[in-house]
Amino acid sequence: QLAPACAGLGEGLRVAYVQLPGGALPLPLSDTVRALRERGLLTTTVSAGACFGGDVECVGVESALAWSAGAGYQAVVCSIGPGIVGTGSRLGHGGLAAAEAVNAGAALGGSPVLSARVSSADERERHRGVSHHTEAVLRVCADGVVVAWPAGLDAPDWVEPRREVGVDGWEDACAGLPLSHMGRGPDEEPWFFAAAFAAGRLAGSLVT
Repeated sequence: QLAPACAGLGEGLRVAYVQLPGGALPLPLSDTVRALRERGLLTTTVSAGACFGGDVECVGVESALAWSAGAGYQAVVCSIGPGIVGTGSRLGHGGLAAAEAVNAGAALGGSPVLSARVSSADERERHRGVSHHTEAVLRVCADGVVVAWPAGLDAPDWVEPRREVGVDGWEDACAGLPLSHMGRGPDEEPWFFAAAFAAGRLAGSLVT
């Protein structure tokens, strides 16, 4: 979701990417990060916690967010690295790192926006529609987060608080970027990528 989220933010902002533990730990493994830098959609990288290899390394997500704000970055995109730790249970997965980032961002005075994990093609029931990963993150989030929801897609009632975001033109904005989710591309999983784009677009609208 990193590529469409940064595409939603658009060009002209100073954007930091904070990689969180929960997937692969070496930040330089990410082809997406290299592509985003080449397009001017990402300015710097921060590896937090057990992650390593960023331009800056921080002890945790809290210090990573504080450093990014202090260094003048206008938006921070937080995500786990490629892959994900998972057990098939509601709370036993690396995606919960997003909840820590959201809670830290709100506590430090930011305006956290959560990207929902949406799928229409995943064969696993727990990931069809809105993934149980998103449900788990919302379950442990404190107040202050909003879910960016792509206009044109029906949302489950439990996805709250949410804000509908227009995603017209997301395909053109993401053209040429590496887009892959479990081996599926935008033709097979359009809403997965559109949801992440919506999060970037909403976050960009909050930059003052």
